[in-house]
Amino acid sequence: MFGVNHLGHFLLTNLLLDRLMLCTPSRIVVLASDAYKHGTIDFKNLNSPAESWKQILTSYCDSKLANILFARHLSYRLQDTGVTCYSVHPGVVLTNLGRSFPYWLKVALFPLAWLLLRTTTDGAQTSIYCAVQEGIEKYSGGYFKNCTFTTVKPHARDDGVAKRLWEVSEELTGLAAE
Repeated sequence: MFGVNHLGHFLLTNLLLDRLMLCTPSRIVVLASDAYKHGTIDFKNLNSPAESWKQILTSYCDSKLANILFARHLSYRLQDTGVTCYSVHPGVVLTNLGRSFPYWLKVALFPLAWLLLRTTTDGAQTSIYCAVQEGIEKYSGGYFKNCTFTTVKPHARDDGVAKRLWEVSEELTGLAAE
């Protein structure tokens, strides 16, 4: 999950950076999640296999913390370039993520999901806000939830971990050699 949710975004963003700097002002919006609150960055075990539901959930939380730390450090690196970066929590959105659930579980969960979860349109609002809203540049590197800047927990503001994650991500994607 670390590879898909973090390294893929890290690599794609870095490959597009030169173009983004030519088209300033420009913005990068990183899809994160409040699940980061339960995440940790274990540099000895970044891409551990996730087989049980608990391991899958833990890996998801860890990858969302990585997204926030990535956006934070990227913003630091992009100071005074005209490119800003934000991480966003879309809310808990009703998607096809549960398509592989057993039929009985889908039947049991669907009424609750339909009542409690956001639509995809509602879930997209904070991403859209961060992509187009004027006047939020001072919050570059910040985390947005419900179209509002939100202070993250201390472990998601650790600049030392963010810098090390950047360096490890460069190595894992081959960008460090460039």
